[in-house]
Amino acid sequence: MTENLRLPWADLPPATAREEEAAEATRRAPGRRGRRPLSAWPQPAEPSPWQWWHLLVYGPDTGMDAFVAEAAGPGLIPWPFDAERVEEDMFALAIGANSPARGRAGLSIDGCRILARQFRAAAEARHARLGLRAEKACPLDFHQLVPVPERILQLGATHPDARAWLRDNWGLTEAPRQVRHLPGRKAGRRLPRDHRAMVYGFFTRMGTPAPVIRWMEEHYPTLTFRLSERSLA
Repeated sequence: MTENLRLPWADLPPATAREEEAAEATRRAPGRRGRRPLSAWPQPAEPSPWQWWHLLVYGPDTGMDAFVAEAAGPGLIPWPFDAERVEEDMFALAIGANSPARGRAGLSIDGCRILARQFRAAAEARHARLGLRAEKACPLDFHQLVPVPERILQLGATHPDARAWLRDNWGLTEAPRQVRHLPGRKAGRRLPRDHRAMVYGFFTRMGTPAPVIRWMEEHYPTLTFRLSERSLA
């Protein structure tokens, strides 16, 4: 039962170096000069599972117009949502023999039920918020380009077959995060008249979206796609 538990919030990818610098400037005490360099911060014991990507797309205006229109979407995988199942799974997880909540100072059975109901409420609230996202909120929606089949969606996000399909067709097991258009970025070369370039930035976790890039190249032969990994430091 608990293997199908899906947390109602998304893990946030790490901030980029520029975002870290902005946050450090905000936290800095009045009168303090300088800042501790990023290299001075303690390093995590394991490498980050997150990867930060730039996708450069350029080509003739007509092809770019078609790609931009097709690629935009809500930025979500429409997995089925079962609030009752979420509550049941959370209760089973909380009351399990190895759960931290079942320690000497842990929760009672009633406490586990309360926790499960609170978890369900949080999941329902998040699901409702996601449902309010604009239809074209995400400029690069993988599900718009390479849709997850309905039979796979019905399996649920954590089903092994669903994860296998995503790995085979997206190179990932979940949708990219913080997808955005990066204005002002150039193609790095002089483009012919009536050509233009766009750069998208996004995070992925534990995977490389190579299959989606291949799909783009096959379906938009007049456009050029260049995917590059960027440093998180």
